[in-house]
This record gives sequence, C-alpha cells and structure tokens, in this order.
Amino acid sequence: MELEDIASEYRGAVLGDRRRSERLERIGLDLARNPGLSFPEAMGTEWQLEGLYRFLNNDEVTFEAVHAPHAEQTRLRCQGHERVLVLHDTTVLTFNGDREGLGRIHDAGAARGFRLHASLAVTPTRTPLGVLGAETWARTKPPLRDLNRRHLRADPQRESLRWGRAVRACEQRLQGTTRAIHVMDREGDNYDLLSELEAAQSRYVIRLSHDRRLVGERDKLREVVGRAPNLFRREVHVSPRAVGRPRDHHAPREAREATLEVSAMAVTLSRSSNFAPGSPPSLKVNVVTVLERDCPKGQEPIAWYLVTSEPIDTAEQVAELVDAYRARWVIEELFKALKTGCQIEKGQMESYEALRIALALFLPIAVRLLALRDAARTEPEQACSALTARQLQLLRACGRKPLSATPTNLEVYLALAALGGHLRSNGPPGWIVLGRAYEKLPVLEQGWAAAHANGDPIDD
Repeated sequence: MELEDIASEYRGAVLGDRRRSERLERIGLDLARNPGLSFPEAMGTEWQLEGLYRFLNNDEVTFEAVHAPHAEQTRLRCQGHERVLVLHDTTVLTFNGDREGLGRIHDAGAARGFRLHASLAVTPTRTPLGVLGAETWARTKPPLRDLNRRHLRADPQRESLRWGRAVRACEQRLQGTTRAIHVMDREGDNYDLLSELEAAQSRYVIRLSHDRRLVGERDKLREVVGRAPNLFRREVHVSPRAVGRPRDHHAPREAREATLEVSAMAVTLSRSSNFAPGSPPSLKVNVVTVLERDCPKGQEPIAWYLVTSEPIDTAEQVAELVDAYRARWVIEELFKALKTGCQIEKGQMESYEALRIALALFLPIAVRLLALRDAARTEPEQACSALTARQLQLLRACGRKPLSATPTNLEVYLALAALGGHLRSNGPPGWIVLGRAYEKLPVLEQGWAAAHANGDPIDD
C-alpha cells in the first residue's frame, strides 16, 4: 500500500457531510506519515489538532463509517486473488485513567479498556491485504456468576458469538468473488460455531482446544487421530517466546529447530453436552494433526489439531492447510503494529467512542506498516514506494545505513530500523524500533525545512 494511496483507505466514508469526509482523508494521510507520534505531534498545528478532536467527538462520525472505506478497498484487493485467508482473532486495548465507556479487562483489577475482534485478509503467502471486518466492545457490566454452561449458551449477547458474526460479515462483503478460508486459533473451537460454518458451507481451518468425543469411538479425538499414518515431515524453526505473554496457556520457550510429523483423517464429532438449541447431533469434519517429535526436555512440544472443511486427499492439500494455520500469526503482528507501531493505547481521548474512532483511523495504517515489513521479506529487491521522496532524502542524509538512488523495500526497511536504534545482534527488527523511526522522521523533516527556509524548496 503506497503512501499516496493511503487516502483511498478513507475515501467515500458516509459521515453526513462532504467536508467531514474530506477531513477524514487529510487526517488519515497525516497520521500515516507519522504513525508513531502522538496526535499533537502528528497534526503539526494547533488548529489541525483541534479539528482532529472535533472529528473524533462528532456524533455523526462512527467507527463503522470510518472503517468502511478500508474494508471496501480490502475487498477489491481480495478480488485479485483466487484464494485468500481470513485470519480472525481478538485483542485487548488497555488505557490509562478513567474514561467514559471503557470496561473491565479482567474480572478483578482496575485496568480499563475494550476489546477488538478483527478479520485480516492475507494471501496464501501471508501478504496482508487489509481488515475486512472489525468490531469492538467494552465489558461494562459486572461479570456473570452462578450460571452454568447451558445458561451461558442461551445468552444471545454472549461474546463467543462474535466469531460467527465475523465470518458472516466477511462472506457478505466478499460476495463469493474470491475463495476465502477462515482461520482461527483455539478460541474458535466451539461446536455451535462449527455447526454454523458447516451449515453455511463456509471454509475454515480452526485449531482445536478440546479433546472431543467422536461418534462410534470409545477413545477421544486426540487418541484416534494420533493413530493416523504420517503423510510427511517438516523441519521448521521455532521462534523464542518470552515469559509474561498475555495469554496464560502460552508457555515461554527457547528458539529451536523442530521436526514435525503431519497426518490427517476424517472423523465425526459428537455434539457437546452444553450445545445451543438447534445444534446437530454430530458433524463430519477433517482433522489435520501436527506433532513435534524429539522435543528438547523441559520444552512444550508443538501439538496442533486442526479441524477443517477442506479436503485432505493428498499430502499437498494437507500441507496447504498447515501453511494456512501457520499464517495465523500475521494477525498477531497486526495487533503489535497497532499497539507499538501506531501507539494506539497511548491515545488521550476521553471516551470509548472517540477511542474506537481513533482505532478505525489506525487500522489501515497498521496494515500499511505490516505490508512494509512483509515487502522487505517477500519482495526485497522491488523499489520501495512506502515513503515520500522527502522522507527517502532525509533517510539517505541522516540515517545510519546508506541508501541507493532507487532504494529497495529491504534497504528502506533496514534503514528505518537503524534509524530507530536497531542492533543486528538483537535479531530481526521489531515494531518498537520501527515506531521509533517513524517518530524521528517528522522531527528530521521539520529541522530540514527550517534549515532550508531561505533556500530551494524540498520536493515531495
């Protein structure tokens, strides 16, 4: 997504007034130039900042309306591909202070914020295309207590229904113009959701969390699929994971090379005991099993049980499904781009509604940051179009790494990382250093402009 094209991610928003819609484009472009800065720094002038805050607090401006143009542009990009993966996941956005409309993050504790459920479209090679769907909510009500699972299943407002809503919204937006496979982690393991996807003939790959009962089998799923013959092996690099990740079921681990054995078989799931009314008594699905062999002592071995609607007749088909699930980490990178690259949680807006509109502003910018990093990986030798001519000129003059006359994606990415303070000994550049680089660029621009105030103008 080129910088000059970022305005199209906001163009056409229905905000009740043409001038308001035009202001949205200008705001989006200003924020895209400097995504790591605070609003006062990014806007540049006091009147621009006042205009931004009026925009965020305008009753005619909504999260859905601001996000709609980006979702439409994402749909158009999806049309250029025969098959896309739609990655679904939820993240928590936490903010300091007491702000109107924010909710609890945990059942106990003073932290306040809201949740974002996003549906990120990517190509099978993991190139980000955009956020097809997004919804937010704040837990403002007290936590439910003394309710059994059956009672929770009967609640039409339960949070687990968001997964099905997200799939329906994406399918409706795509309108069958491209083949979409919906990918979810263990939180998507829900019998009611699987029933809904099967009934709608939606395509999916979901990692199972529960060791489910099977029709016609005494043993549960993991024991049964573990007896399937191995189709192939893979040698993969497992990245390290630090202590203190937000989800408790992720244990810390060291980097290692892992040997994975992959098998697949068809099974028939038996309905859960706490099923929702109308759920079928059984579901015929395919399960792909990925197990690590000879895992180092003290480390948790990789064990994926992937339930899918897709065929498993050949090793090639099964390998595609494993790759589809492996692409799921890209949406976690999107959340990091939002939180670290765009500093969304440092926003100073005083209400939930204003914060979620700011989130809608930053979603396409986070996708652009993600695409910049992806381009450095997948198209390293292609000429970079993510920065303006002025920014490239400044990066060439002030950066720590040299740039060629027509710098490539990889050159620019590494130069930005160096500007943000990245050290090669620390491994690949992360969002923190990329965010620092984007913070420094406008400062350099201001200094350069002041130094050349009486000289020749600097072209954009």
